[in-house]
Amino acid sequence: MMRYPKYFDTSLKYFPILILYTLLNELLGVLIYKFDTFSLEFNNMYSDNYIVIYTIYNILFFLYFFYLFRFYITNEAFKKLIKYGSMFFLATCLINPVFQNLYTQYQYFIFFSGALLLIMSVLLYIKEQKENGFQNLKNNVLFWIGLGLLLYHVGYIPIKVIRFQNELTGQTEISTLRTIHFMLLVFMYTCFIIGFLRLKKRLPR
Repeated sequence: MMRYPKYFDTSLKYFPILILYTLLNELLGVLIYKFDTFSLEFNNMYSDNYIVIYTIYNILFFLYFFYLFRFYITNEAFKKLIKYGSMFFLATCLINPVFQNLYTQYQYFIFFSGALLLIMSVLLYIKEQKENGFQNLKNNVLFWIGLGLLLYHVGYIPIKVIRFQNELTGQTEISTLRTIHFMLLVFMYTCFIIGFLRLKKRLPR
């Protein structure tokens, strides 16, 4: 927050709100899972179900970062790729609930399509930075945010694939996956922190 004056009037101004939303969403998920008082009871069939809040979160999370990286990329061809990819993602968000129950089943294909497009968006941003000679990259907050998102999702997609397979076959999840997931989260947020600590100049609007 100490660096907020350097980006309060840029597209990055929503980033702290997203982090707060992430925290509140996780807290709400735990409360719904553990306490009947906080149930999202749409009807008797969907009592105590919390999956829908994570689906909504994933959609907003991915859309924000598509917007963020598209805004700061100047290459028009790259911008179009992200634009059309975002349209495909939104189409997936509309179609996936037809095949998986929105209230009782995790929307895996929404996550997979969003994660792959986010990886592509970050790589396009890094590619553009490379073409520009990687100028002052260590102080580029978007590079650090992108690096954290990139490595987190590259590592987390296989975990989601395993969980999807476990759901289909009825197998239980091994504890190692949770440990790896936690380590990926720590690395991602460490990159975020480094990026903001290194932020020296005001971001362009």
